[in-house]
Amino acid sequence: MRIRILGAVAAVVAATLPATTLAHGSDHHAGPELPPWQQASDWPDRIVSTFAGDPATTISVNWRTSAGVTGVAAEIALATPDARFDQQARSVAADSETIDLATFNRAGTIIPVTHNEGLPGASYHSVMFDGLQPDTLYAYRVEGAGGNWSEWFQTRTAPLSGPLRFIYLGDAQNGIASHWPRVIRAAFQSAPDARFILHAGDLVNRASRDLEWAQWFRAGGFINGMIPAIPVTGNHEYEQLGLTEADRQRMLSFMWRPQFRLPVEQDLSPDLHETVYEVRYSADLSVFVLNSNEADMTEQARWLDERLTASDARWRVVSMHHPVFSSGRDRDNPRVRDVLLPVLLKHKVDLVLQGHDHTYARGAIGDDEAQVPVANAVAGEGGVTSMFVNSVSGAKQYEFSADGWDDYQPAGVELARRAENTQFFQVIEIDGGTLRYAAYTADGEPYDLFALHKADGGAKRLVPSPQPLPETRTFENSLPYSGTDN
Repeated sequence: MRIRILGAVAAVVAATLPATTLAHGSDHHAGPELPPWQQASDWPDRIVSTFAGDPATTISVNWRTSAGVTGVAAEIALATPDARFDQQARSVAADSETIDLATFNRAGTIIPVTHNEGLPGASYHSVMFDGLQPDTLYAYRVEGAGGNWSEWFQTRTAPLSGPLRFIYLGDAQNGIASHWPRVIRAAFQSAPDARFILHAGDLVNRASRDLEWAQWFRAGGFINGMIPAIPVTGNHEYEQLGLTEADRQRMLSFMWRPQFRLPVEQDLSPDLHETVYEVRYSADLSVFVLNSNEADMTEQARWLDERLTASDARWRVVSMHHPVFSSGRDRDNPRVRDVLLPVLLKHKVDLVLQGHDHTYARGAIGDDEAQVPVANAVAGEGGVTSMFVNSVSGAKQYEFSADGWDDYQPAGVELARRAENTQFFQVIEIDGGTLRYAAYTADGEPYDLFALHKADGGAKRLVPSPQPLPETRTFENSLPYSGTDN
């Protein structure tokens, strides 16, 4: 029997029930028998690199230890061929905080976090290495209690310009321990030189459930320490917290900021800090991350408009969780589209990378000033204003909207490629005036390919796949779907 969980119903089910037709191993109460890879100890774990400063001259790192560990540090050195490269390492003191995982202190009110009942607290640490050289390979390690150190990780600072590749992943969310690991690892195999991984929201299913974050970090393993993450907040990074129904408030996971050190945009409201930010990766690329969970997107639209106006990056990518054009059945986000689409089109944003709908969709809005309309892209080349992608990397899948993107035709968008019941990862390459995009299935086979060529004046041409693409994947021509187990 095939089970399809659709649209808003799925969101309600996932948010309210301890067990659904999607049977998650993570839904079993951990009790006193924690998996050994979940337990915090004196040894550092959950190590992840991010961008909190200029990626060309800084590297940010977060990690975890058992509660109460303070006074730890991280070390960094040039990754030379010498066996004892570490003799040239310098030490940076960490910022540390201890989190009580079983309760949350909201304005003096102690609220139980039922997902983490009985769990001990943990300490979270972060550093930002600065004064680094662009496009240079460094090795770093982080400290736990009692002089317990991690292994040395190698990561490279951003180039000032030049070719680069990055990975884009839609929702992980479900099957994080069982089905998602093969996708992030296949992505690494496909692009081991990727400069960062963009996670387009819903990294986990339950915002503050420690077991699911343990699964997420375990799935990525050493990849997280080598290839920096650009995480986007999805609706599942938020949850209702309160002692009574009347007291409940929807809040960002209290584990988000301790786990990821991200840019703080001072001209935004504090609630948006480290969820809305820009990463200027090089002269060739800027990535703008938005928080589409906000009911009112006006402040973010203003910020994005100002940043895009000031940006001189050759390629501009915007990422948010909720799609401008929904592909999941019975889903739509007019509050996002009405406010943000005019800004995206005004600045001809090149690529909009999204998640949420647990399907695959890719399409574009044409450029009226182009010599060749985007409608011709099926057979040849077309002019493009902005390309939009919705994707999913986890195992929970929805049905595609019955009418595709037909309801959005007044906006001028045309759907070019779609899929159901399939996990994907995407590799995006930027090389001067060319952006190459490839979406792969979990077995590493290409499913969607295109290129954008941008002239010096900014006009873009869409070049479709030079090779035949596989048949459109649907629930009807793929294995039966019956939910996911962790």
